[in-house]
Amino acid sequence: MKRNMTLTVLTVAVLSMGTQAMKAQELLPQPKKAIFGKGTFNPKRGVITMEKIHDAGHGKEHYKLHITPDTMRVLYADSTGLFYATQTISQLRKGELLPTCDIEDWPSYEWRGCMIDVSRHFFPLSFLKKQVNVLSHYKVNRLHLHLTDAGGWRLQIDRYPELTKKAAWRTESDWTKWWIDNDRRYMQEGDPEAYGGYYTKAEMRELVAYAAQKGITVVPEIEMPGHSEELTAAIPELKCEGNAEAQGDVCPSNENTYATLHNILDEVMEVFPSKWIHIGGDEAGKGSWAKCPTCQRKARLLGLRSTADLQGYLIQRIAAYLRLEGREAIGWDEVLDDSLSTYAPSLGDNVNVMVWRDIKAARRAMSRGHNVILSPGDYYLDRYQDAPPTEPFAGGSYQPLRNLWTFDPAPYRADGLEGKVLGVQGNLWTEYIKTEDYAEYMLYPRELAIAEVGWSGRSRSYEELSQAVVAQYPWLTTAQHVNAFDIRREKGDRKEKLKPVRHKAVGAKVTYHQPYSPSYVGQGDGTLTDGMCGGWSYGDGRWQGFMQRRDTTKAPFDITIDLGEVRRFSTVSLDFMQSDGAWVFYPSRVNISVSNDGEHFVPIYNKEYARERLKVVGTRTVTTTSKKKNQARFIRITAHEEHPGEWVFTDEVKVY
Repeated sequence: MKRNMTLTVLTVAVLSMGTQAMKAQELLPQPKKAIFGKGTFNPKRGVITMEKIHDAGHGKEHYKLHITPDTMRVLYADSTGLFYATQTISQLRKGELLPTCDIEDWPSYEWRGCMIDVSRHFFPLSFLKKQVNVLSHYKVNRLHLHLTDAGGWRLQIDRYPELTKKAAWRTESDWTKWWIDNDRRYMQEGDPEAYGGYYTKAEMRELVAYAAQKGITVVPEIEMPGHSEELTAAIPELKCEGNAEAQGDVCPSNENTYATLHNILDEVMEVFPSKWIHIGGDEAGKGSWAKCPTCQRKARLLGLRSTADLQGYLIQRIAAYLRLEGREAIGWDEVLDDSLSTYAPSLGDNVNVMVWRDIKAARRAMSRGHNVILSPGDYYLDRYQDAPPTEPFAGGSYQPLRNLWTFDPAPYRADGLEGKVLGVQGNLWTEYIKTEDYAEYMLYPRELAIAEVGWSGRSRSYEELSQAVVAQYPWLTTAQHVNAFDIRREKGDRKEKLKPVRHKAVGAKVTYHQPYSPSYVGQGDGTLTDGMCGGWSYGDGRWQGFMQRRDTTKAPFDITIDLGEVRRFSTVSLDFMQSDGAWVFYPSRVNISVSNDGEHFVPIYNKEYARERLKVVGTRTVTTTSKKKNQARFIRITAHEEHPGEWVFTDEVKVY
């Protein structure tokens, strides 16, 4: 007897029915509504029908599947919905057979993205098309390409051939040698020593068309005003007045800057039909602007607080230009800071904010009417996904699949705000990722979890997610030849984090002579004496961060611990973290002294350390040792860092 079920009455999210329920758990992303039967359908023998239906308010990606032992019926709101129905069918297949089921499905978020940085390291068109195949299978619908940055200009621009003849090529493939060790020179195309590459317009049009067939919009990013060393090297007229040195920011007071950027964006829009054009806006140094007479005059003319506010002026002019062309700008969340200038109380209604620094900025942006894309540090895929000493060198600290899964975007979808959350995005920055295999290793499976959030929401436990990820490996690694990290061999977090430590300073008061960073507060003032050590991530809430400020030579880490009374102890021990890719380094000097009255201190430890480069995230333990016990109430510890802008991180001060 044939089943006669109607999709319109489905109310069950997933109905467990023996082994068929496992198929539902293995799906990435998980359908909104699904009921599985006991039989199977063979597409070679049964009847398949496809029917376009009216949108039921779930958008063009909405689809339904009704599969019986002899019939498969596919209903879809748009061709995109039909495509996603086929992806679900592909995931359901076991050989030639499909389980009988009724599925109704639509995405939780409009934007389900993946950013690949092709500036720091160039990847060929074939690699990008392969990622389109994989991403589309998991219903990712935005491929954001970071096409320009100091590492290289990657898009052919006919009006300015020097952008690809010179700015697409550099002296070093090794990012540390080229950027951190201050070589930073560009070379001419054709030089046998040059490293780099670029995409022709024809190649990018091919990618755009290929991705569109699979439901993916390719979103280009042209970085401005900062991260533009390659742009000013190729077109020196964009530098500030009187500056003959290298410059990372284009001059915002030079009208030639706007003419050039308009010309570049015209050619970008010819290639990319995306309604969104990402214009960067992050991490502008702005140092050259303060010395530029033209910038000083422009700031005074506009009534700005300083030349730094010229970034807001530039962002708004470019956003307005894109609006005239029927496009919308996207900027990293620094564009919110720009909107506070006297000249410009609002960014305009066509600027979308990609939130990466402070997730609280999402509500601030939406309250001002801007739509946001959540792309927090939790979704940065250049970070280590397993114990760093066992992994290839990466940027940042430790971000395994389990930690990534803890971020829930749902609370930021607040009602009553003019703007809305468009969706979520994972970012693969590639300073230390220069091969295709390594890029895939860092992308997968973590981007699958982000795809799951984007489509289904964070609707299942980590155990269910990891089970679903493991089920994807045959398709991902065998069928698609993707070099994905295998979570089944994961070694996990730093062992010191797994259990509390007992020592004489637990619960002791800590006085901070220099403040910890508001971005890395740990558990607040009690962090360093709460008996808990940190893991492999300096952002895990157990480590505290201290930045060496540029306006002082004082040690960034300077604390005094009050044991409450004079006590006997022989050892003071604390750990520091180093993560080169995140500008986190061991201190250059550590001093420890003790006192009975809190005023007169006696040194018990003073040691300098030579700077060293690490190919992995590491920890260094600083320990005092003495044959006789110290007697003291107060312990003062300072840790020095000689390089402004770099970080010192520590977790627990242990006293025995």
